[in-house]
Amino acid sequence: MISGALMAGCNGSSYELEAAKKKIAELEAENQNLKAHAAGSTQKPAAGSDAKAGEDNSGKQWDYTASEDKMSGGTTYFASVKSTNTVNFDSPYRGEQHATLDLRIDPKYGKDMIFSIERGQLLCRSYQACSVLVRFDNGKPTKYSANGPSDHSSKTLFISNYDQFLNSMKKAKIVRISPEVYQNGNPVFEFDVSGFSQDKFRPKS
Repeated sequence: MISGALMAGCNGSSYELEAAKKKIAELEAENQNLKAHAAGSTQKPAAGSDAKAGEDNSGKQWDYTASEDKMSGGTTYFASVKSTNTVNFDSPYRGEQHATLDLRIDPKYGKDMIFSIERGQLLCRSYQACSVLVRFDNGKPTKYSANGPSDHSSKTLFISNYDQFLNSMKKAKIVRISPEVYQNGNPVFEFDVSGFSQDKFRPKS
């Protein structure tokens, strides 16, 4: 009687143990599935984020234009970028303003690097050379000769050594230009020049 009860107890315990093992195995399998699903769901946005981060947004700040001279048939090419910072001059030119850096290739005038502001007086005359400080990334500031335009505009100057400037600019991400401004010292304008495209500037014919 007792041995029969013991046998029954053992059989019952064995059955319960096997059932428990089976339940644990099912739970572990379910847990693995949940982990795999969670990993898959977290990887999707990560992949999307990586793709978004991998997008090359450099160069979108550049504006490329071309205009044809109806008389000569020649084409003038421009590549323009605005400063990322603004400067506030004293009265009567008060108010935040950007500067613009233009690259120009003209069949009549050749290659030019043009710096301009919206308001104010750049101290650079067409008949007398001046100088501006230019810094490429974290390099040393370099003094570039410059000239004012023939129309005597006080908001524009032409930076000399086009090829040297362009070669240095292509290797840089940030260009800082510091001109002398009447009664406003030597403000620094920063330009994001990353992603400049020579092909977009002047497409190969």
